[in-house]
Amino acid sequence: MKTGLWAVAGFLAGGVLAGAIGILLPSVVSISQAEGAYAMGAAFFWVPAGAIAGAVLGVVMARRR
Repeated sequence: MKTGLWAVAGFLAGGVLAGAIGILLPSVVSISQAEGAYAMGAAFFWVPAGAIAGAVLGVVMARRR
């Protein structure tokens, strides 16, 4: 149960962090916004990848405790 909660917390935190970085990155670095390709990449690749990485990290942290 505890491991599952850590995994869910990591999943949410990773997704939110990746989304925030995806939103803020174009204001820091010049990134082409042609046809929304950047936004689609952030929404459909980076946010899920961050969420999965966060879930894995959450499980690892739960196992260590």
